[in-house]
Amino acid sequence: MSIAQISHSIQSIGFLTYIRESAYTYPMILSTHLTAICVFGGMILMTDLRILGLAMRDVPLADVYGQLRLWKQIGFVIMVTMSLLLATSEMDKYYGNPYFQMKICLLLLVAVHAIVFRKSVYGNTEALDRAPQMPAVAKVAAITSLVLWIGIASCGRWIAYYEPKDKDKGKPAFSLNISAPPAVADVALWK
Repeated sequence: MSIAQISHSIQSIGFLTYIRESAYTYPMILSTHLTAICVFGGMILMTDLRILGLAMRDVPLADVYGQLRLWKQIGFVIMVTMSLLLATSEMDKYYGNPYFQMKICLLLLVAVHAIVFRKSVYGNTEALDRAPQMPAVAKVAAITSLVLWIGIASCGRWIAYYEPKDKDKGKPAFSLNISAPPAVADVALWK
């Protein structure tokens, strides 16, 4: 069985077909996904900026991390749940999309990031607060986190603009839909 056949089988599951074809359900799931990204992404951003000393310098890192943790977890669970519903309901469209593939790779790198820095940074916030200055490993973790999550958000947005080359022969992989400037005759009509 090919990847295309597996993708088609997945998206053909009853409730996934309903999601894809519904005029209201798909947009509601998408809106919920985007809202969860805002909550989760905002919490990640504030934690990373605090580690880098660019925000909330007067608040101990342990307090920032502790107070935002529940919101990060809620945002993450909702975001991932909605992602799975969106992606599986349109698997034919996503499986060959290079931006979707890059997003999945970046998500795997986020998991590696969490494993690598869990003990030394994110599970060690009280010790980081006691340090005379933020250790380099913590700053590397924060910068890496920001780069990965910005990449994930960017790839997620770019997914919608990808058009496969084989869909229409000779058509570019994607287009920006930039209109040509108005003709001289059109400008004369504006006066």
